[in-house]
Amino acid sequence: MDITLKNVKIYAGLSEETIAFNASVYIDGKKVGEAKNAGHGGANDIDVRDKDGRWNRDLLKEMELEASKHTWSYAGEVHNHSLDSYIGDLVSDVEEKRALKRKCKTQTLFRNPKETYNFGEYHIIKSKFDAQVKAYLITKYGDKVEILNETIGSN
Repeated sequence: MDITLKNVKIYAGLSEETIAFNASVYIDGKKVGEAKNAGHGGANDIDVRDKDGRWNRDLLKEMELEASKHTWSYAGEVHNHSLDSYIGDLVSDVEEKRALKRKCKTQTLFRNPKETYNFGEYHIIKSKFDAQVKAYLITKYGDKVEILNETIGSN
């Protein structure tokens, strides 16, 4: 089961303790419901419906089981997701990717293959990415240099 979100709208001005958002929930490419959060610190609202528009408790249980197969870590400890935390993680991924795309419009983001990075870490060149910048990075760090503009910026 592949749980994904589409049509994610993030309302930064409404976000206080959690990300305020609404999104369509898909399973294996088929829309099954909606998810939202008002941004005041509460849990995500996940509304899953069957073909007739009735709330689908069985599907929600299956989704919860699928989410629990995925993990997250904090302070060196690994935890299984709940459906709520998994949806929150998917929304955070969308938000992070959008932020990186904005940075990629005016800067070059890269990782040196000889260094170790934590999630979300990279080097920045305050120059728009182009063939010259790419050639410079390859010359300096080798052809294994990871240029985020080529992966994040193009999606």
